[in-house]
Amino acid sequence: MNLKKYYMTLLSNEALTDLIGENKVMSAYPEEVNTFPLVIFEDTTSFDVAFSDNLPEGTSAQVRIHIFSKTLKTYKKVEEIAEVVHTIFRSDFWACTNNQEVADTTDNVKHRIMDFRREFYSV
Repeated sequence: MNLKKYYMTLLSNEALTDLIGENKVMSAYPEEVNTFPLVIFEDTTSFDVAFSDNLPEGTSAQVRIHIFSKTLKTYKKVEEIAEVVHTIFRSDFWACTNNQEVADTTDNVKHRIMDFRREFYSV
């Protein structure tokens, strides 16, 4: 299973694109975040689960989502973006295992980290 492609498909959601704009979802963390708002996903963990005859019957996956925006009035609020991301993943049966704001007072930047986990099983 190509998890990066799966995450990109999930985050190519029309509601999210309408909120943050085109080309604002990335699959790799840049050296410096200078585009706002921005959603970055990281495939943090994936491993085999539910073995039968020494073969895995499923995959447990965890993805970390970083949301960046400015605190200025002309930018969408991180909380609004996080709500849409949460809805996207919950409607695809992912469990949110972490949802935290990271203190970042430089340049009016707000940063939120969300972790989601799900297990996939072959039929």
